[in-house]
Amino acid sequence: MTDTTPTTPQMAFAQFVRQTVEDAREQHGWTVGDIARHTGISRSTLFRWLAGDWQRYPELSKVRSLCATLGLPIAAAIRPLAMAGTPAPASPPALTQVEADMGSIRERLLDETVPASDKRQIRALLHRLARRDVPVNARPSSMPQVARRNTPHQPRASRL
Repeated sequence: MTDTTPTTPQMAFAQFVRQTVEDAREQHGWTVGDIARHTGISRSTLFRWLAGDWQRYPELSKVRSLCATLGLPIAAAIRPLAMAGTPAPASPPALTQVEADMGSIRERLLDETVPASDKRQIRALLHRLARRDVPVNARPSSMPQVARRNTPHQPRASRL
């Protein structure tokens, strides 16, 4: 029996794209060219994805376009890209937790019984966290170090 588990992100993503093309053909009668027209992704890019022939990860905007056009969750495309030489679990615990957290936040923001002041605080906190820099000691050594934006203002020493 042959093991068909992909061993690289390229092959895992190629398998996802092949299944997506097959589904589009069955559901809509679309060819790769039709998918390219509907998504705005070039045929050559789609063929490279199908072959697993890429060095740089696919652009997120293109992956989103493919998923949105064909009614697929973006997570279905991200999972194969996230694998690191081993098969990814059907639902990675970290991704499941993130989705659960985002769902809770979304529900809270959409809940009409939640006061507007609470919603403003949630949004302000999310914006603050999204703009926060990664601490210097958590950066890979290849990343340039940048000044932290959220450090308290320190007065300059006066000149004598």
